[in-house]
Amino acid sequence: MKKFTLAALLSATLLAGCYSLPKPTIITMEQIRNLDYGRYPSDYEQIVKRHLARTLIDPNSLMLDGISKPRKFVRLERTSLPVKTDTPIRDIRGYIVCARINAKNRYGGYTGWQEHAYIIYNGQLYEDVLGAQCFNQDELMVSVEAGAYIKVTENGNEIQVY
Repeated sequence: MKKFTLAALLSATLLAGCYSLPKPTIITMEQIRNLDYGRYPSDYEQIVKRHLARTLIDPNSLMLDGISKPRKFVRLERTSLPVKTDTPIRDIRGYIVCARINAKNRYGGYTGWQEHAYIIYNGQLYEDVLGAQCFNQDELMVSVEAGAYIKVTENGNEIQVY
């Protein structure tokens, strides 16, 4: 039994050594900065408030502790799995705004203060976009899908590798 276990372990190690990861696609920050992020949402507060009024269980209970100013946001991900270097890259982009809210749930109790990230592209609001995080205060926020084999560089230096 020990010989079988050792042989299986050795075979698995040799097979793993034969597998090579695809080379990452390199995207520069200059390319990212030159993307079209849509028009700047000067009415971002109204867009978020309208969304909350439509989606909250009890919109009248809304307590709003502010909405951040819009910042550019892009999410880079592959369009299909398994990832290969020729698999196209999809980007989700727009302006990210964060709202700190507290509202009542179905039971009539407040849920507690929570931050929610929203992406606005040409007046259209999107929520629950992976990688959209409120704690990041960069003027341009870049999120890369884990395992997508995308390398983001600036001036030849790696910024993010996934």
